[in-house]
Amino acid sequence: MGALVGARFVSLVDGVCTYEYEAREDHYNPGGMLHGGALFSVMDSSQGMLVYSIVTAPDLAVTGTATIRYLAPVRRGRIVVSTRVTGSDGRKLFVRSEASDERATMVAALDATWIVTRAPQDAPSKPS
Repeated sequence: MGALVGARFVSLVDGVCTYEYEAREDHYNPGGMLHGGALFSVMDSSQGMLVYSIVTAPDLAVTGTATIRYLAPVRRGRIVVSTRVTGSDGRKLFVRSEASDERATMVAALDATWIVTRAPQDAPSKPS
């Protein structure tokens, strides 16, 4: 989904998934600030990439809950999203993404619980 808004996967190293995002003009609201839904999509995509690097077939993972906090407005520039697993409990993975602007100011934090479940027999294969 992140690719739909122009996000780019950068790396997956030592349990940290990194995405970069340079918002297009149509991602800004009339007040000149980045639309929160666009940023959420990028952060959620970073989480999905990380979780799917952990979960093994035939299991898959789905978002159970997600809470985002917008901490500072984004008016222009590149956003870097860093994502890591913060814990687990049985079938649950707790994941945190932090988005920072070019000045290294954290602009948003996304905390989510991912549920690991068995893929249905007719489910498409995991993305590569």
